[in-house]
Amino acid sequence: MFKSKAGTEFLEKMSWVADMLMFSILWFVFSIPIVTIGAATSATYRAVQVRMKEGNGIVWSVFWKTFKNSLPQATVSWLIYFMITLVFGLNQMLLVNDLAASWLNHFSQIFLLVVIILITPVLVMVLAYISRFEDNLKTVWKNAFILSIAHFKVTLYVLVVTVISVSVVYLIPALVIIVPAFSLSKICPRLETLFNNYTDEDLLEHLNSKLTL
Repeated sequence: MFKSKAGTEFLEKMSWVADMLMFSILWFVFSIPIVTIGAATSATYRAVQVRMKEGNGIVWSVFWKTFKNSLPQATVSWLIYFMITLVFGLNQMLLVNDLAASWLNHFSQIFLLVVIILITPVLVMVLAYISRFEDNLKTVWKNAFILSIAHFKVTLYVLVVTVISVSVVYLIPALVIIVPAFSLSKICPRLETLFNNYTDEDLLEHLNSKLTL
């Protein structure tokens, strides 16, 4: 009996790893155009969420459906973030090469860095929100900002996991086919707790009123 139970647990773990690997590969393939990274992230989050909830490997159908549905909003959200990071990167290149070493450029770098740090966990929440609910983009960002402020510990956790994941992929690019889904599997339970508590509009409005007091 013990061996049977141990064997079952091992198979379940291997099935989990295989699904996470498949989700990550799908994320990588659908992120190749770069502009679709947002939609690919939303789709991967939803696939991971369903996998964690249902306990079985529903890979392609959930991913593809979410990718199609989230494409417009997730793409706009991602491109906003991408443009900010692109400006930061280009400005950094100018500073490193002493092509624009004015005080204004240094100040703008600090400002952009702060913006990127603040908006990174919010973007993750936005992409997760888009994968789970139907709202206009303005409402999505508004609710994500509210939740990020009201639950700072969760926001900080999302930021840390995201930074670690990006750093790992940057140092070892080959891990891009492994890291995305595994990092989202760490973030998913925290965000799902928030979503389950604040999916009702009245609760969000109440939360918003508390923050404005």
